[in-house]
Amino acid sequence: DHEVTRETDWALSDSGEDLQGISFEGRGWQKRTGTILQSNELGNGSLSMNMSNGSGGMGIDLELDKIWLNETYDGTEVIKQDFEMIGTGHLSFLGQEGGDGISIIADLSDAYVLRSYADGEVTERMRFEGTGWLSFNGGDNNSSSGAFGQVHMFYYETWDEDGFRRLENIQLEANATARLSGPAESFSFDLDDFIFREKWEEGIRTDQFTRIFGSGDFDFIASEETPYIEVNGTIPILHIESEGGETVSNTIIVDGTYDGDAEGSFGLVRRITESGVFENATGIPFEADKVQNERWFNISATPIGPIDQEFEAEHNLTYEYIVPQEDWLNRTIRYEFVEENGSATEEYPENSPIIRQAESPQSNSIFSDHISRETGLSPQTLLVGDRLSLMDNEDMILQVNVTSTSIQEIDGHFVSVAEWNGSYGDLSMAQGKIINEGTLAGMLYEVSRVVTMGVGDGELGNQVSFIENQRIDRILSPSIITSEENTLPSISKDDSSVRFREGILTSEGGEAHLEVSVDDIDTDTISVSADLSGIGLGVIQLSDSGTKGDRVIHDSTWTSKIVYSGLIIGEITIIISMQDIWGSATENSSIFITNAPPRMLDAEFSPQKTIRGEEVIATVQIYDGHGIESATVDLTGSGGEKTNLQKVSEEERNIGSVQSPQSVSIETWSGEFLIPTSMTPGSQSIPIEIRDNAGARITTSEIGKISPGQYSNKINQIEILNQPPMIYNLTILMNGQSTDSISSPVSGDPINHTLEVNVDDFDGVSSVQAKIGRLAPIGKSENWILLADDGNGSDRVKNDGIYTLSFSTRSSLGEGEMKIFLRATDIFLSMTPMDEQEHQVSVIKTSESNSGENWLSENSLELVTGSLVILTFSGIGALVFTLRKSELE
Repeated sequence: DHEVTRETDWALSDSGEDLQGISFEGRGWQKRTGTILQSNELGNGSLSMNMSNGSGGMGIDLELDKIWLNETYDGTEVIKQDFEMIGTGHLSFLGQEGGDGISIIADLSDAYVLRSYADGEVTERMRFEGTGWLSFNGGDNNSSSGAFGQVHMFYYETWDEDGFRRLENIQLEANATARLSGPAESFSFDLDDFIFREKWEEGIRTDQFTRIFGSGDFDFIASEETPYIEVNGTIPILHIESEGGETVSNTIIVDGTYDGDAEGSFGLVRRITESGVFENATGIPFEADKVQNERWFNISATPIGPIDQEFEAEHNLTYEYIVPQEDWLNRTIRYEFVEENGSATEEYPENSPIIRQAESPQSNSIFSDHISRETGLSPQTLLVGDRLSLMDNEDMILQVNVTSTSIQEIDGHFVSVAEWNGSYGDLSMAQGKIINEGTLAGMLYEVSRVVTMGVGDGELGNQVSFIENQRIDRILSPSIITSEENTLPSISKDDSSVRFREGILTSEGGEAHLEVSVDDIDTDTISVSADLSGIGLGVIQLSDSGTKGDRVIHDSTWTSKIVYSGLIIGEITIIISMQDIWGSATENSSIFITNAPPRMLDAEFSPQKTIRGEEVIATVQIYDGHGIESATVDLTGSGGEKTNLQKVSEEERNIGSVQSPQSVSIETWSGEFLIPTSMTPGSQSIPIEIRDNAGARITTSEIGKISPGQYSNKINQIEILNQPPMIYNLTILMNGQSTDSISSPVSGDPINHTLEVNVDDFDGVSSVQAKIGRLAPIGKSENWILLADDGNGSDRVKNDGIYTLSFSTRSSLGEGEMKIFLRATDIFLSMTPMDEQEHQVSVIKTSESNSGENWLSENSLELVTGSLVILTFSGIGALVFTLRKSELE
């Protein structure tokens, strides 16, 4: 029987190309009672795993802040072993080889791996959470297809038990950009929602959800040479969604025009128009969605002159009857082709559908083969030349040769040891020292070993290497000193000998780790306690063996986690009691408890959406055991002011959702505050400054819980609506003078005018445009023309908020009222609404004219000829097909 502390480092690695493995560096604690040996090791290290399945998979590289290894032996047999690993790192996921699936690169903020061995069975649990980037079908900024984007939530969890996957939970949420290929170049559009979620429990899929939702515009040159073609279009909606393994939405709508050497329009509509029961080729009824798949290509203008190719308008309308079950094969049971004259023909694919159940994920062990250290029996005393065999299992036999003896210092005492070396076979070796005198004779003092063994069968088998260095640091039992030699333990003589690891412990639910540094030259301290009766916590037992929050085994820093819900603050005297094998000692010390700042438990704003310059009512619920002195909305960081809130009496409270034993200390404060014009539009946090009656203060926008430092992942935000720029004071100038109407010459030269308009916006104006119909140059009557505020040309003053546009009226312009349109856009892309863009101006005929060149002499009609290359939509089809078929394996 014994109890010792040891320093150890070890590594387990796969010698294959994957280079996966685990490394550890830390301290261990070991205790034998009869035939039972308990061994615990606590430290840090790294973990690399390759969980690919031949066509895709996942690779993980982790920096482990905590590795907890716990083993229990009965005699020489391992009966239980647990690895618990916590850290951060990187994850790479590849859905399929060749770049055809989805690939993810994630930075893991939370990584947890547990490998447990008991009764001959292995249980493995993993949890990874983080953010990163994804690529779909090789998509990136330079690709012509696929999709790419930012992952703002990645979650992956598995639970394998005895070769069976009991749980797999995958969640992915991202904003992505899709790339589609046109004839001459590619274009992009946004996917606002890119969501994948799938959960399996006990071999049954309990949750499945996929959503791809987006829209966008495209404008690119399809052909730069003759024929010159420019394509403009809109994707009003792309919505692919499934839930519970069945299609919910299958919608793609595209429409656009092409200009240049030819003009026309095109479009694509794919959507579910009906869901019902329809028969397949053999007459068997199935639930199916009737999907409209319609494309058209219209020629509305043909070029003047010869063309190289002939193009005709075309229209294609097909209805596809598709079963909604996405796990089935050959899902289309019927096609209906509609001709131009309205007649229809039908086609029934054979062997459709093929019913197939979703395949549950399979277990994929991290380290399927169990490796443990040998603990074979050794003689109490050894002589040079002795030989013995230590067996871990039938395949792991260590042949030991005693080579020499020496005197070593162990835990401050000089002890005789026997030095040995040995081997497990041709590729394995070990060497070390065994204590060779007294009550500790036969105990392993030091060992270094390299064990290499084959795992797996056939060509897939690899070599696994286990490398270890271990050495006893302290001997706690049996004692190697007498009571006369013993020195009682004491608190270390430095300023931080009694401290909180986190720096402070707060009142009202604060949590921290109390650490006490103990000096004991005999290293035989067996217990340390702290009497915290002064704050109502009684006597707290501390640990130096890796439990109760202790981070390093037997480093003489004794630790316990403290949770304090009281209201006492300031310096508190405590009593530290220390017990070693032979006696005990007590010392007084002190700790300081800090007043926890108030916590905001809930917040409501009315209205929830508002505009700048408006009043908003804030109602907040606050907890503090000492009572609240004041609550203030603090918008000074956004260019606003501080606004004091008023305490609401018990009868007036309108927020009552928070219930707790401390509800007597929960107060409601309310008041009105002004949204400053300088605040940025969008979702904005509203900081609340809170002071309690004991002097603690905090400014926060986070919704907390009763315990300090704990939050509910909720932010008290309101939506600041972005108002479009304000357009006013539309003025028409002729010859520098303001006029009530626009003059059109009866004949002769055009008459020059200037249009001026004032534009204001809180955020700054990005652009001001006008569509002025027949007032514009020939060929630009439907174009949006940019107004200027740069002080050049007809603009009189630079950056004065007055935007200017010059135009000339021709004799062909008739009298009467006419519509012009004005729109402005701010730097956040908020534009004048359609119903506010229209303005009326009057046109009168006059014999007056401006001198200058004839308008026609400044403009000429350019006629070009060529042929049209129309955008194809195969890219969209390929993207949707791949998204539907991709799996995270």
